[in-house]
Amino acid sequence: MLNNIKFFDSLTHIKEDMSWYKTTKKADLSLLQHYYQQGELTKAVIAAMPDDDYDYIGNTVLEQLPFCSTVFSIKSEWLGKSDIELKLVLSELKQKYGAVGIKVHPRFSHIDIDSEQLQRVANLATSIGLIVYVCTILRKPVGPVTHTVHYHLAHLCEKCPETKFVFLHGGYTDLFSMGEIIRDYPNAYLDLSFTFMRFRKSSLALDVGYLFETLDKKVIIGTDFPEYTPAELKSAVEKYILSRNDLVITKNKLENIFYKNLDELVNYYE
Repeated sequence: MLNNIKFFDSLTHIKEDMSWYKTTKKADLSLLQHYYQQGELTKAVIAAMPDDDYDYIGNTVLEQLPFCSTVFSIKSEWLGKSDIELKLVLSELKQKYGAVGIKVHPRFSHIDIDSEQLQRVANLATSIGLIVYVCTILRKPVGPVTHTVHYHLAHLCEKCPETKFVFLHGGYTDLFSMGEIIRDYPNAYLDLSFTFMRFRKSSLALDVGYLFETLDKKVIIGTDFPEYTPAELKSAVEKYILSRNDLVITKNKLENIFYKNLDELVNYYE
């Protein structure tokens, strides 16, 4: 079924040296080009990590990956800037590279998930027309959090009602509760990248199936490339979700999750 559905990959990465942290995986832009040429993906969001050269990422996407949109991670050294200074930095990313959003990575950007600092960054990004991606894997060095992940992110949605949030990795092991919280906030989307694939053989896959069936207009999905490939993701969705006879997951719902939701969001900010 998925072969006939467009795929807007919610989260991918490229690296100038093609390395991917402590793995043997390759964050190679030529692989993304290959997936696109083979029709395995239609569009993709590339997230620049805090340790990336942003000139390299921005220019590479513009020149070699025209089917991709870019979000740039907040660097920890930016947090000491005034509102005016930080707004100028974000505005330059939008004007120079066509950025559609920023990414807040609590572990790498050193931002507490429930801090006024995060709310400040989100509000400044919103003021210049940027989506706010927030990584929800709250392991060391940022954990443990004082409440559940869904509690903190609901609080963030309430504090920044004008911000369009994409909660990357869906709250991780707090995925089911995140799904219930997301229903109440029109400014938030739930991304299932990495989390579904990591836990696909666990009971969490049952929760993902439930979200596919009941929350298709709020859910998006991606590969977290180079962690996984489009083919690996689609195969896992077919095996662990679409094979279930107890779920009613229509083609329209799959189109929302795999393409339409993110396409509509990104188009608004491009």
